[in-house]
Amino acid sequence: MADSNLLFRRQFLLTPDACSSLSHWQHIHVGIFHIYAHPDVQLSTVTSADTNVTLSLVGYIIDPNFPERSNTDVLNTIASLGDSVENISDYLCALSGRFVLILTTAKETLLFHDPCGLRTVYYTKYEGKVFVGSQPYIFKQVMPLKDGELFSSFFRSSYAKRNIEYWIPSGCSLFEEVHHLIPNHYLRLSTLEQIRYWPKRILLQKRVDEVITDASDLLKKLMIAANNRFKLALPVTAGWDSRILLSASKSISREIYFYTLQYRNLNSRSSDIKIPAELLRSLGLRHNLIDCRKTISDEFIEIYRRNSPLAHIEDWGKIAYGMIDKYPQDRVAIKGNCSEIARSFYYKYGFHRPIISPDQIVALVNGWQTIPFVRDQIFTWYNQAIEVAAETNMDILDLFYWEHRMGSWQAQSQLEWDIVQEAYTPFNHRGLLELMLGVSTNLRSAPNYSLYKMMFKLLWPEVMKQPINPTTTMNRLRKILKHGIYEIARRVYAYAVRKNGNNGKWQ
Repeated sequence: MADSNLLFRRQFLLTPDACSSLSHWQHIHVGIFHIYAHPDVQLSTVTSADTNVTLSLVGYIIDPNFPERSNTDVLNTIASLGDSVENISDYLCALSGRFVLILTTAKETLLFHDPCGLRTVYYTKYEGKVFVGSQPYIFKQVMPLKDGELFSSFFRSSYAKRNIEYWIPSGCSLFEEVHHLIPNHYLRLSTLEQIRYWPKRILLQKRVDEVITDASDLLKKLMIAANNRFKLALPVTAGWDSRILLSASKSISREIYFYTLQYRNLNSRSSDIKIPAELLRSLGLRHNLIDCRKTISDEFIEIYRRNSPLAHIEDWGKIAYGMIDKYPQDRVAIKGNCSEIARSFYYKYGFHRPIISPDQIVALVNGWQTIPFVRDQIFTWYNQAIEVAAETNMDILDLFYWEHRMGSWQAQSQLEWDIVQEAYTPFNHRGLLELMLGVSTNLRSAPNYSLYKMMFKLLWPEVMKQPINPTTTMNRLRKILKHGIYEIARRVYAYAVRKNGNNGKWQ
């Protein structure tokens, strides 16, 4: 693969002025804006004569209920809804994919993205003009942009130095003048205002048997719809997320390329290497191992760093370099991320003390407390999100995981790996996540994750032939002891709630 094709691979730029340096990219002119998209990312546009709406799409969008529909078909359906944000946002809840959706009318331009913001959107204003792109460095094609105090202070911090997967909250960037679109919000380009459009209804508790059936059916449809659109590749580990996706792929499994990445300290005895090989063999499927531990070339390092100011060259970059010649470039990688939104990531045993301060959110990531702009961003987000969470029965920790951990940490990972693969994340679907969040946390939290096991049984029971994330005897004893302590606390908590009627909050 030519190095020139790796620069800003699968990225985009929306600019009011033509950009000669990107003249070799795909290019459309809509309203007052030029949209440039790298040759390896899909770019689609439609205009409805009936509603006078133009829709432009960077990336791909999938309707699991109509798997035969193309990007253009889905855009035509959205265009028929006119410029009603409410109608469009309702329809987007039924869609998956990884996309940026730009709605242009005679009066306004609005920008949406996929549910978890995995196709990243950054925006800025320069000399009175608005620019939007996939990451801040791409703005250098049309304006000056220098690494300033936010950039240097972040990389001087002890947090960035000691964490190989460092990240910052959604909404901000390492540049004061550049901002990031938070998931579940759309961007009004005339005012650069981010407007929340989800959640807007109360998340109701649902019958477990209905959720198991409906979620399993929807996950299977999401896999089939993607398989209709792309040749797929599924990375398999010893964990829950890849296992649930494997179980949903039973009907299409013979068409999928299954692989495991070997990186960091993984060896042949590691569970994440050994279990996928044994499991796939037992299912009659081929397992491919991709070694991602080779030395990176200087040329790759230079391009990788130019592709994002947050580039993790010493970790994600090494893994990407290992894939560059081994990963099949004609396939889209299925990612298991976003699933943990429904698995109580920040309260693994299903309950937690009430969140009454943004400092509690900042403290979820050890080291963020010492970075002022990170702390400020979390305070700004919390003060708006805590009311929405209360009104819709959405746990604020689940919303934080969705909009920040997925919308920033995971989105950054997929942005960086655009250099080597396009990704598809089936759990990046509001309808599916709403279903799973609608059951008790007891069923979707540690140690049993019973909801997942019930879905396995319905989708493909044989995927349980191998254990999930097995531990050593000592670690298993620690987990049993820890679970016992948490179970006692959970029962005390449940008793307090029943007695005091305090809506799930400890007195």
